Amino acid sequence: MSAGELKEEIEAGVRFFGWVEGGHLLGVAGIQSLKDTTLIRHAYVLPECQRVGIGRRLLEYLMELAETPEILVGTWADATWAVRFYEKHGFKLVSPREKDRLLRTYWNIPERQIETSVVLRIIPSS
Repeated sequence: MSAGELKEEIEAGVRFFGWVEGGHLLGVAGIQSLKDTTLIRHAYVLPECQRVGIGRRLLEYLMELAETPEILVGTWADATWAVRFYEKHGFKLVSPREKDRLLRTYWNIPERQIETSVVLRIIPSS
């Protein structure tokens, strides 16, 4: 993501949090309250730092910050590792019809990206 794109995301209300060890940023994830839901946005962990719990800890932290009962995350349908990660943490894939509705409601993305994306949802217990 370019600096300009990052600025636009922050101006749109995305709050970013990072995981730092030894002075190095190893992971980052964002959260955005939008209308009646919370979106997990731009979650990344350096490839060489994956599978050690950084993504899980960032996700758990963001879920604690959620201000709505529903949390959504969108990702590429072909990113099966990402889908498995979110499913492992309680998220469920929504139907294709619901996915299209949610992406058009809460995200500002091109139609081609809607066609090639999935949405996962969780409603954490209090």
